[in-house]
Amino acid sequence: MLGIPVSIATAEDTIVAKLEWSKASGGSERQRRDIGGILAMNDAALDMGYIERWVRELGLEAEWRIAAAWEP
Repeated sequence: MLGIPVSIATAEDTIVAKLEWSKASGGSERQRRDIGGILAMNDAALDMGYIERWVRELGLEAEWRIAAAWEP
């Protein structure tokens, strides 16, 4: 950007990071709500296989189930 290298997180990586933050904090409603919003806005475009791979790898299944069930 303007000649400066920048890194941009994908929606999938943001979801995984928010799942980690939620788990580390004992279950953050804010992180879960944010994830639900990302899912609602990008559902068809998300690489669910990628997300689910990292959910399993990082032991985030419980957080994922809760966040994925969130409804606006």
